[in-house]
Amino acid sequence: MTLDAGNGLRLLEFCPADKEAVVRLLDNREIYRHTLGIPSPYSGGDFEKWLASHAEKARQNGLPPHWAIRDTTDQLLGGIGLISPVDGQTHRAEIGYWLGQPFWGRGIMTHAARAVCQHALETLRLVKITAQIFAFNHASVRVVEKCGFELESQFTRHFQKDAEYIDVLAYGLIR
Repeated sequence: MTLDAGNGLRLLEFCPADKEAVVRLLDNREIYRHTLGIPSPYSGGDFEKWLASHAEKARQNGLPPHWAIRDTTDQLLGGIGLISPVDGQTHRAEIGYWLGQPFWGRGIMTHAARAVCQHALETLRLVKITAQIFAFNHASVRVVEKCGFELESQFTRHFQKDAEYIDVLAYGLIR
């Protein structure tokens, strides 16, 4: 399944051939710092494990839960996806995303997030999309706000990562 994100961006399923590019982009301390589930260092084995688990979810649900963000030359720029508490059995999902650092500040993630949100609300008929963002991640806050999300709550010391407690901003987008 391909989603058109506009501005020459396409969202496609990840495939085994993406391994080298994903490892190159995700083996980055700044991306690690801004995300909860991406390990550091990031290895080919991490990608293979992740790809296998998400391929199984796609088979179970009939839809890919995550997409590779690609430009007009098919270059991999990042990834974006939807996670629901019980995949395929709920009215809501959480959006999550990452973008390779060389591509930051170009509006790429805003276009990708809008496409995924539109797909989730119109095609999947979800009622709500949520986003949990580290409070210090101002760029990610701008992405969801440009997509129409509203701040619903702030959680103090909500996650612990590398012996540090992290405040989280909880956003929601309602159909």
